[in-house]
Amino acid sequence: MNTIDTIRFITENREALIAFIIALVAVVKLTAWGRAQALALDTVVGVIEGLGARDVKSDVSDATGDLPAGAQDAISDSVAKADPKKTQPSLLIRIFREVFRGI
Repeated sequence: MNTIDTIRFITENREALIAFIIALVAVVKLTAWGRAQALALDTVVGVIEGLGARDVKSDVSDATGDLPAGAQDAISDSVAKADPKKTQPSLLIRIFREVFRGI
């Protein structure tokens, strides 16, 4: 592919390329936001686990039932990270859980 062909491809597919770039930026930003939220949740759960605050744990456990499945999984994963007695689900299981949740 020479330079002329490349320029022609870009001009003919300008809208699709712009849409792709915007989608890519959105995915990167959402991923960074999700990681920040997960880190914040992990920190809070770690402090609660470290203090052994049973009242907070029971209140969170009671409120978890009213949350969507994704939020319940996030809390469960965070508790598993913070509590050495609990095992965290593998990356593959978490990915499959998210993929099949939308179906």
